[in-house]
Amino acid sequence: MGMTRCTVTGNFAKVINGLNANQLTDQVIQRSKRMILDTLGVGLLGTSTEVCHKVAQYSKIYSSDLSSTIWGHSDFRLPPVYAAFVNGVAVHSMDFDDTWHPATHPSGAVLPAVIALSEAFPQKKKISGLDLLLAFNVGIEVQGRLLHFSREARNIPRRFHPPAVVGTMGSAAACAKLLALDQQECKNALAIAASYAGAPLANAATQIKPLHVGNAAKHGLEAACLALQGLQGNKQILDMESGMGAFYTDYNPQTLPILQSYPWLLDQQDVAIKRFPAHLATHWVADAASSVRRKLVQSSENLLPLDKIEKVILKVPEVRYVNRPSPASEHEARHSFQFVACSALLDGSMSVQSFASENIHRPALRELLCKTQLEHPPDNTPSFDSLYCEVSVTLQDGNTTSDRCTTFYGHWRKPLKKEDLEKKFQSNVHGILQTEAMEGIIETVYNLEKVEDCSVLSTLLSGQSARALPKKLRFF
Repeated sequence: MGMTRCTVTGNFAKVINGLNANQLTDQVIQRSKRMILDTLGVGLLGTSTEVCHKVAQYSKIYSSDLSSTIWGHSDFRLPPVYAAFVNGVAVHSMDFDDTWHPATHPSGAVLPAVIALSEAFPQKKKISGLDLLLAFNVGIEVQGRLLHFSREARNIPRRFHPPAVVGTMGSAAACAKLLALDQQECKNALAIAASYAGAPLANAATQIKPLHVGNAAKHGLEAACLALQGLQGNKQILDMESGMGAFYTDYNPQTLPILQSYPWLLDQQDVAIKRFPAHLATHWVADAASSVRRKLVQSSENLLPLDKIEKVILKVPEVRYVNRPSPASEHEARHSFQFVACSALLDGSMSVQSFASENIHRPALRELLCKTQLEHPPDNTPSFDSLYCEVSVTLQDGNTTSDRCTTFYGHWRKPLKKEDLEKKFQSNVHGILQTEAMEGIIETVYNLEKVEDCSVLSTLLSGQSARALPKKLRFF
């Protein structure tokens, strides 16, 4: 017994099992509520996408007496693991969900799993808003700690898509917390999740990438439920090179800080919240290009002198899967430095609409794409913490206009204001849910630590208004 007690895996199990709600700091609660609100809005908007529609149709073949809400739908429900899958796909379907450092999308892998699982508990065992917040934060924490075991994880990934690796583990940890698994069961949940983990980055910029987040949510939930059933795996899964180390060339696991006055990573490192649905690296490009457009328009009677543009140079880090000179689909456009730069130059800003088919294929944009080139300065490292973008537009007369963005609005160094976060949520949910349900979700998330029964959230997410709730569930 003495041997296994000192393992990193055993240590993680102890922390997952031992953390309690009193240890959540005010800042962690505030930041995680922003993440939850943003993720719900992005997920509700995502329910309207083709990829989400396809996975929802597929998942309908699984019916059971035990069921959870599909966000934005009051017409059908699914077993918890498939609800977690469909809602997770919705969250990442437009690449509009939050991004952390080291690089991953932390919330989409965890929130759909804990919300779906919270609905599967028997009536007498209510899950409170604080239970949900604690489980969510345990899932976020585990992802961050695992990412810190590798230096290469600090940069934008090259081989595996991080949510498919650490997201699966975070979802398992969060669900283990909600199910109150003991330390042995927590170890098994992590071991089972590790065997579900991993997806290749080659599927970025396709309809398959959102499945990575849906699968992370689903598989983590499944891993925790199988551990609860007594399924056993390798008790040192986080310690071994052939365990979690299989995903990294420089894996170096460490034990976590002691439980007393536990230091949450979310306290030290906030997330980035996106203003438009595309790969995070393109957000620097958008801000720099919009600024160049403003300068060009000022000097040419409020019109972009499109026919006079000789070339557009983008100085960006080398990120191969975001270098797409001629994107053909919305998913490729969301992963294209060139597309985002040209769109922002033409329109002055980016939005959900920027990726509509008619905007991707318009002649003016195609013409500008042909004049656009990338450069990779050696000092521009592919890290979300330090990268920059410089956009230069040279006109036929030789005049060049440039601008550089080092921190875009929405990055953790320049977080969205509360009213802008709410505007993003409202604009995402508009047309998916009625105003009353939308306002109910905002109110519920902002007061989550006071909510006695978090099934109120699922009711609102299905599109039912607060009036459908029994009086005892309301707190506002």
